[in-house]
Amino acid sequence: MRNSVICVRWLSLLCAAKYYEAELVVIPGRYKNPTSQWTQNNKDHEWWDEAVVPYLCNGWIALNERLLILGDVKVQWAARQPLVGLDALTKDKSGIVGHGSRGMRSVATPQHKHPKIMMTTGACTVRNYTDTKQGKLGKFAHCLGALIVEVDVDDVFHIRQLNATKQGSFIDLDVEFTSEGARPAKPALSVSMGDIHQRWILPDVIKATFTAPDSLVKMINPRYLFWHDTVDFHSRNHHHQDDWITKFAKWKYGIECVRTEVEDAIRFVNKHTTNERKSVIVSSNHDRAIARWLKDADFRHDPVNAQFYLECAYRATESARLTDGGVAFDDPYVSYAQMFAKPNVQFLKPGESKVLAQVEYGFHGDIGPNGSRGTTKNLSKLGVKVTKGHSHTAEIIDGCYSAGKSTGMLEYEHGGPSSHTNSHVVQYANGKRAIIIIINGRYCLKRPKKPFMTSGDEAEKAVAQSSTDEVIVEPKPE
Repeated sequence: MRNSVICVRWLSLLCAAKYYEAELVVIPGRYKNPTSQWTQNNKDHEWWDEAVVPYLCNGWIALNERLLILGDVKVQWAARQPLVGLDALTKDKSGIVGHGSRGMRSVATPQHKHPKIMMTTGACTVRNYTDTKQGKLGKFAHCLGALIVEVDVDDVFHIRQLNATKQGSFIDLDVEFTSEGARPAKPALSVSMGDIHQRWILPDVIKATFTAPDSLVKMINPRYLFWHDTVDFHSRNHHHQDDWITKFAKWKYGIECVRTEVEDAIRFVNKHTTNERKSVIVSSNHDRAIARWLKDADFRHDPVNAQFYLECAYRATESARLTDGGVAFDDPYVSYAQMFAKPNVQFLKPGESKVLAQVEYGFHGDIGPNGSRGTTKNLSKLGVKVTKGHSHTAEIIDGCYSAGKSTGMLEYEHGGPSSHTNSHVVQYANGKRAIIIIINGRYCLKRPKKPFMTSGDEAEKAVAQSSTDEVIVEPKPE
């Protein structure tokens, strides 16, 4: 960080640190111009703005038993994938790496351990890159922001991304921070929840997301809820076709009925879709499994589901039609669920777009470009910002944010190492996003009960420390 101009975003960070009574840590970065000569003399004369010097960290800091700050890991500032290759460096602990872009990846750990997360910080200085290809890419990915870390107990922490606007403010849950102080944040745009699989959703996730007094939805009051994989389709999962033990267990416990599973999922959506917000059910592979069931199953050998099967088959045949690309028919899950879903519950068709503040929500994540298998990486290359589900893993690659899941370990995981997380993606009123990870039924510490700050004390202090006394305020977009 060698720019001597203090940005108003830095002032907002100082206000946030004061409000939370938090320690502010700055990881020094290094950016080498590939067209210039670099000598040991250059290295010996590295310097940083006086405003950040008191907060610099150039070593490793253990925040608790599960989280490390890697202050001496200098990743090339224009690196496109700054977290690649660092997974094993922190062993079984999560790690924070200083870098100007926003990145996050979840690393597989044994099932009994909390998720291991590797994260980058974003930057507190304005863009300053060369006119090379790497420099232009680094400038494009440059993120003005930070991370907020809350240490709960020895092995639990909560971490959230703080992404600044062009005006220098940022939102963390229900509070907006500016260079002048803190104020209540406006209601959020959305919460895109980790894959639901309603039959197996964890009570702790329901509590943290919907029902607790300080639940996420109650705290940030989103206008939209996005739902992925609302049903699991466990009742007639095609993977169980030759699994007589699982089929017996489903009969034994009375969980074979497809109609019941679908209705339970929609009741769950209805319950948490209040009149003041809208729910959007994204076309997902588990929801679409009912269409596959219609094609492959024989209702004559399934008396529990024969009637529902024939009802769905009738709707499918009635809606069958020719299109420019072949034959299509209405999704049987959607056509049935729409009959008793609330009016403010919207069902997206496969490929149908839903955009909020320039972020695309219409992709579940199972289908990638040109029909390939979808991943966070290949969906990050679309040229548009994307919030997706499907992978069950909290992940950020460039403009693609991936939510995790809302369940515990599912049958197919078989107790192996997992990178899966109980996590949602929120989009605040300013259009910026953050991934919220739920651990032990909590996603944050108890919120401060204090009056909001309105003075500019911290801003004045920061300007006084600046080597130039210059504050950059970018113009508001027209």
